[in-house]
Amino acid sequence: MHDGTVRVLLVEDDEDDYVLTRDLLAEGFGASFTVAWASTRAAGLERLTQDQFDVALLDYNLGSETGIDLLHEARARGCRTPVIMLTGQDDRATDLNAMHAGAADYLVKGRVTGDMLERAIRYARERHRLLEEISALSLTDELTGLHNRRAFMTMADQRLQLLERGGSVCLLIFADVDGLKAANDTIGHEAGDRLLVDAARALQSAFRRTDLVARMGGDEFVVLADGATEADTQSVLAKLQEQIDERNASAEPGAPKLSISTGALSFSAGPTVRLLDLIAEADALMLACKNTRRRPSGTFMAVA
Repeated sequence: MHDGTVRVLLVEDDEDDYVLTRDLLAEGFGASFTVAWASTRAAGLERLTQDQFDVALLDYNLGSETGIDLLHEARARGCRTPVIMLTGQDDRATDLNAMHAGAADYLVKGRVTGDMLERAIRYARERHRLLEEISALSLTDELTGLHNRRAFMTMADQRLQLLERGGSVCLLIFADVDGLKAANDTIGHEAGDRLLVDAARALQSAFRRTDLVARMGGDEFVVLADGATEADTQSVLAKLQEQIDERNASAEPGAPKLSISTGALSFSAGPTVRLLDLIAEADALMLACKNTRRRPSGTFMAVA
């Protein structure tokens, strides 16, 4: 919420239902809301994964697919927006399916009042806030604020399963911060921690918000980017290098230079693709990169 205004996304393929829902929002929130309307499943997925909203209202029936299908894919793509499902039928099985998919509530069209919708949105947002706090404790790397290994393995596996149908081309990058042990031993662990934080920021800046960026532990990071081809690899790594150069140019005198070795693997999602195998292969590519650029202890190299 910004300035007391609730930002709502409505994914609804019927214009009459859009107008009705907009009027119910006005009844419940007065002027303290904005509503963006996506009339197709594809448009809804784009808005959910690219824009930020306080809550999303998803129609259950969206052509040949359902709002639950849309919710599954949006979650796999990193969408954390609280969702309320709207449907024209009162079906307990559908209700439970929506809850299991991650919807905060399930409302039946024609029975919803402005007050009821306002209350459902308020409760969904508060429930989401509490769940995010709990999730952050177990799925976030405390030092860098990135996803931790547990979160990455779960979210990446879900995303690859969804991408199987189209055989989407993906990019997996395994990254290692060069010289971390030397920095810890010669300057201190505070300097080493600073290198890890700066590496995390460089990786986040080089990739899209919807890409999965995680710290696997120690000096190792991993990134999964879908919709990225082999041809994109060099441009992505060049952007990462730019971020590293900017960091090194602005670093305090005496601070160790940031250097990251990477292993980049392009692959097509499919039923035979195993996440652990992909990570192992990208890790091996990273080690090969590091070995070809090895220098005497204390020298910090740039990304290849």
